[in-house]
Amino acid sequence: MNPAPTDSDFELLDELMDQIHSGADAGEAKRKLLARRPDLADAIECLEGLDQLASQAETMPATANVVPITELGGFQIEAEIGRGGMGVVYKAWQRELGRPVALKMILAGELASVDHLDRFRIEARALANVHHANIVSIYEAGQIDGRPYFAMQYVEGPTLSQRMKQGGLDPEAAGRLAAAVARAVGHLHANGVIHRDIKPSNILLDAAGNPYVTDFGLAKILTGDSQHTASGAIVGTPCYMSPEQAAGKSKQVGPKSDVYSVGAVLYECLVGRPPFREETPLATLVQVIEGEPEEPRRIDPSIPRDLELICMRCLEKHPDARYAAAEALAEDLEHWLAGEPIEARPATVSNRVVRWTRREPALVWRLVMLIVCAIIAQLSYVLGNNATLELHVQVLGLLAVWAGVSWLCQQFVRDPDRPLLARFVWSAFDVVLFGGLAWLDEAFETPLMLGFPLLIAASGLWFRPQLVWFTAALSAVVYAVLWEVSPPSHRPGWNLHVIYFFGLFVMAILITHQVERVRALSRHYERRRLG
Repeated sequence: MNPAPTDSDFELLDELMDQIHSGADAGEAKRKLLARRPDLADAIECLEGLDQLASQAETMPATANVVPITELGGFQIEAEIGRGGMGVVYKAWQRELGRPVALKMILAGELASVDHLDRFRIEARALANVHHANIVSIYEAGQIDGRPYFAMQYVEGPTLSQRMKQGGLDPEAAGRLAAAVARAVGHLHANGVIHRDIKPSNILLDAAGNPYVTDFGLAKILTGDSQHTASGAIVGTPCYMSPEQAAGKSKQVGPKSDVYSVGAVLYECLVGRPPFREETPLATLVQVIEGEPEEPRRIDPSIPRDLELICMRCLEKHPDARYAAAEALAEDLEHWLAGEPIEARPATVSNRVVRWTRREPALVWRLVMLIVCAIIAQLSYVLGNNATLELHVQVLGLLAVWAGVSWLCQQFVRDPDRPLLARFVWSAFDVVLFGGLAWLDEAFETPLMLGFPLLIAASGLWFRPQLVWFTAALSAVVYAVLWEVSPPSHRPGWNLHVIYFFGLFVMAILITHQVERVRALSRHYERRRLG
């Protein structure tokens, strides 16, 4: 009997499929996996064959062996206008009533999973209970040849996401659109529906630019006062998801979560990008939970101050700090449009400090560490640690240089063209400057040498395995240099050096392993989200 696959087997298989799917050379990943698990050869061959068939299907001419759907029940199909992992949406003509409709159906039909069927029914139910000028209406629901469907109001126009690709909106247009969406969302809340997936691609625009909220597949239906979640899917789109939703706190997901999402849409309309968009979905979720978006006026100074205040209030981390309801948000936006005073107020000094620490955590924690080190050095000197004034000044000067270098590196990290390079440079400076501090303080036999493992652990917060190994290797080199330049009387036995180097190596392995696990989870999340 063959042994069950281990976590490392799955990681290699995941890497292999990523490379096969992307068209990259998968030979090395395949050799590694077969060397470890030769019994998986048939399975790998089968996966490669399936991927080849899928590639051939993608390149097949649209007319080859494909019979376009033209009739479904009482609907004449005119075109396919949308498709996702769960369903497909057609533009159709309802012959009996003589009107255009958007016809949504489950792709899998009778083979659809229970979760897909539940989400489909929830969307139909949510639409059936609301009637608003800025919400897509549902006309009817039923089954055609065993495939559930519902017919909706057809909106002739692009999504807001498609519109944004042509360029951002001016502040007044963005404010009007956000106010209309907020009114629609407030109507949903009044009828016991939490949307949970407000984003530009779920907002349709008609020829006049009026917005229509659509896609209720992730809606949360509230029954009575219990706030029971009719759908078990606690998911959404990371860029527009509220912190409580991103953290999986389903009991806290409510109307104020949709207020956050409307604020995220307004933010993108103003600056051209969402509040958070990292390299991976999981990294984006971390930023949504822990980070702080850059203030819109720092990106575009022409954005009105009051509109920025409204937007940033929507994006507060704690739900109680946001608008009490979507209607309150809509009213504040309408007051701004009319030139009247708004409810939102500038952040207090303490709030601004908290926002800054969330926006630049890497810089903040380095500065905190350096300040603590400076205080300890000053107390040590004052209390008579036999340190000379010259040495004391050198230590404080090095700490000041480290603070300045950290500030400069933070500015480079903001550069969207060189963020990874800036992180490598920052990590290199940290290791070298810490080595300089240890040399000045003659700390080869003191607990200060814990700094190298801590720097390796901190490098893992960037979620880059290469950066972890780079930091570990540079730490080992700097440690070796310290050993070489330190007086023989201050050098511990060679066995302690071996143990220390081994400890750095183990620390790098552990941190890299955790980073790889996080990245694998992120890829898994992205695949599930895309269906």
